[in-house]
Amino acid sequence: MHRSFIPIGLSLLAAAASAQTVSDTPAALAEAARARAIASDDLKAPLFLCEPHGGGVVRQALETGSKQWLEPAKLFDNLFYVGNGFVGVFVLKTSDGLILFDASQSEAEARNHLVPGLQKLGLDPATIRYVVVTHGHYDHFGGAAWLQKTYGARVALSAADWTLIENTPADAIERSGIILPQRDLVVADGQTITLGDTKVTLYVTPGHTPGAVSAIVPVRLDGKTHNLSLLGSTAFPASIEPTEKVGGLKAYDASVLRFARISKAASAQGIINTHIFADGTRERINTMAAGQGSPNPFLQDAGTVGRYYQILHHCLLAAQLRPQADNIWLPK
Repeated sequence: MHRSFIPIGLSLLAAAASAQTVSDTPAALAEAARARAIASDDLKAPLFLCEPHGGGVVRQALETGSKQWLEPAKLFDNLFYVGNGFVGVFVLKTSDGLILFDASQSEAEARNHLVPGLQKLGLDPATIRYVVVTHGHYDHFGGAAWLQKTYGARVALSAADWTLIENTPADAIERSGIILPQRDLVVADGQTITLGDTKVTLYVTPGHTPGAVSAIVPVRLDGKTHNLSLLGSTAFPASIEPTEKVGGLKAYDASVLRFARISKAASAQGIINTHIFADGTRERINTMAAGQGSPNPFLQDAGTVGRYYQILHHCLLAAQLRPQADNIWLPK
């Protein structure tokens, strides 16, 4: 039986972390080595995904990062981050309101951290128009129902991930106490959301979940517009093939390679992920907070974006080349 990756409670982490480690296969080690060579010194953050038990990094980020609330940050003239060291929300300001990518882990976080964070940045939460949920795990959609009810925000997920959250029992540990948003916008691959002067393009990228959503996000700096590549997934599922709860490693790899091509075609100049520990986003936020954000560390180049997705590609190949019992990925 395949083990599917879903968010699980802290009570299960110790059991997963204590699972017996087996030796990695030579083929998997070779793919991991290729990823490390591509990463060089500037893209080391995602390399934990190449390790058989890289979930330890995720577990540490969950246990410590969730308690470390960052100062709300302005990253570009129209892009902001509100969240903690584990997961958060990117906020895109348009001439006609706000587009959010993810919704915090719970109603309490949305009410007590997200909203005050927006206000501190000079943004009005009453102008939240869209909440794009990157995938159907509670730490991404937990506050969506409250934002939907409180501000009338439109909530968007892919069809597969709407089904995922709706089919998860209310008493299951991965959504215990979380209220589901009402099914609203169903994201189709290549769909655009236009709000005022801004257009965001969304893509369905299965793997981490059956229908994770990634985006090309336009940001502005000093009167110029640049595109960022936002991958809607992080940790790898523990099965190669799809299940009812994951897209599987094979689909994840296909999604990564495809989204790399999409990002290249869009001339994307940087990468972001709402799990900011996973791709170097937190380090870039810290750089800006320290007053060292010139040039803007989120503006990289197309080659760097391409290298990032090649790293994920080789790590995904490594995951498929090792015993599946050793692919224990903990919550995102």
